[in-house]
Amino acid sequence: MNRVAARFAALALLAGLSLAAPAQPSSPRAQLAALAERVLASTRAEDPIAASTLGFSEADGRLAIPSEARRAATIARLSGWKQELAAIAASAGSGASLVDGNNIRLLRADFDAQLNELQLRESDRKDFAGPSLRLVGTIFSQFLHLPIVGRDGAQQADLDRAWDDLASRLEQGPAFIVAGQQLVTRPGRLQGTVGAEQLAGVPHFFSGALTEAAKAQMADRPAAFARFAAGRDAVLATIAETLRHLEANAKSWPENHVIGKAGYEQMLRDELLLPFDSAAIERMAWDELAHGWAEEAWLVAVSKKRKLPFGAASGGGMAPGGAPLVGYYRDRIAELTAFMTEHEVVTVPAWLGAMQIVETPAFLQPVSPGASMYSPRLFSKSSTGYYFITPPKSLEEAAKRLDMNEDFDRDRIWSTAAHEAMPGHFMQLSIARRHPDLIRKLQHDSAFAEGWAFYGEEMLVRLGLYGDGLDARLFTARWERVRGARAIVDPKLASGEWSIEQAVDFYEKHSSFTRAAAQAAVNGIALGPGYVIAYTVGRLQLQMLLAEYQLRTGERGSLRDFHDRLLSYGSTPFAVVGPELLADLDKPASAVRAAANY
Repeated sequence: MNRVAARFAALALLAGLSLAAPAQPSSPRAQLAALAERVLASTRAEDPIAASTLGFSEADGRLAIPSEARRAATIARLSGWKQELAAIAASAGSGASLVDGNNIRLLRADFDAQLNELQLRESDRKDFAGPSLRLVGTIFSQFLHLPIVGRDGAQQADLDRAWDDLASRLEQGPAFIVAGQQLVTRPGRLQGTVGAEQLAGVPHFFSGALTEAAKAQMADRPAAFARFAAGRDAVLATIAETLRHLEANAKSWPENHVIGKAGYEQMLRDELLLPFDSAAIERMAWDELAHGWAEEAWLVAVSKKRKLPFGAASGGGMAPGGAPLVGYYRDRIAELTAFMTEHEVVTVPAWLGAMQIVETPAFLQPVSPGASMYSPRLFSKSSTGYYFITPPKSLEEAAKRLDMNEDFDRDRIWSTAAHEAMPGHFMQLSIARRHPDLIRKLQHDSAFAEGWAFYGEEMLVRLGLYGDGLDARLFTARWERVRGARAIVDPKLASGEWSIEQAVDFYEKHSSFTRAAAQAAVNGIALGPGYVIAYTVGRLQLQMLLAEYQLRTGERGSLRDFHDRLLSYGSTPFAVVGPELLADLDKPASAVRAAANY
């Protein structure tokens, strides 16, 4: 059975239609493809928020109301898929190809991650603010991706339908939030206090940008706007009640964010497919932290010798404040793209989409104080990405502080945009979403994505993007310290070896963050164990792979050839990318790129 037929059969089954059982695919590759199609079809049917995140707009008007029965069904479904995968792996045996064997590993890691989240870490049992924030997050995503009439074939009817879907989701919102809260049997203090900070910013978005857009775009549909407004107000009322509950109770709840050393090691091995344990990660993180400090010491010596201060004076000058700042970002990203082409860093595809540069919404700023990127959705027609910035209240004050989270001059904007946009997340994930293998397309490995973006920051310094300016080099060195500090804090918090206060003290000391920014960063690390190590372990694995590539290709190789090959395997763990890239070195890079639709 081909992949189209498998997808139709799975969707039909989920829709309750009666079809004859199709013949099972015979080859491991076909069996794996059919399983991936069924997983995707189930996601579209059972988890409308996840379906919307993937870009399936038909899900945008629905919510799946949480319940213990639904939760148990999800666990059973994942367990069944894992058993089916084990049968495929056993049948293939040692005769599985490299790609098939890796796809088995990727699917197993996906299933393990989801099962462990529900059965071991039980995040949904601990986060009373979680249901509200998940709803707000999907409303925000729908708002970002409202159709623009005339773009990507969108018509007025598409825009009207999108607003109706958004209103429908708002109408279901209170029931979704309350039902989700009923699953929270072990609420945690940190989840509650951080969640309260985020929820406090929701009215700013709901009553501000969201409502303003609704008024403008539904001006000729007053009944539709009234429906939207009623749903909005009902959700805001439910969130206000949630916030009151958190403010009254969260500080008395126990700390339960620790997952334990054994659980952390299992995550590294089984879910992230890393070849390192926590002790190895801490060692490499200390090396990274020390190197960042050493680089800063060298730069301070140069600064004194040349009598050149850090900050805008040593770089490209201050960025403009106010409305012109967005255009200034856009111009700097264009310059980055031109630099990469001129210096043959990587092939920039002609089909690459656009980026919208927007201010980080208030409800996200407590956990995302700096820049961030929303990549194009996997199955959406639109190739637009969103680059979020949090403009400084005062560029001049940020420059005086050399603030780590506020980009006040040209060189810092270049550095941050190199990570988030070009050649970082936006370009890399835009390429990954076009991969023809569904299993690879669905991957979003943090170590690959963050490792690539982190590696690019220093690469552009070494290639001469900033000329003789010192500020970008200092900024890069300090962010290396930040990444090292993060990768030390993460395992110590997850294992319970350090308290939140110990982690904040360490992080503030080594990151050059303000106390408040250090607190926010540590809170985020504690609530998302295993993510912030991605920068450190990803960059190291990338550099190790580059070294092996150089040894094997010699003078035949080039930086662009390596980068083009690297980006052709999707956003997958280096445990998968590395062996496949090296196995394909006898193929021209153009053929490898073509196979990935890159």
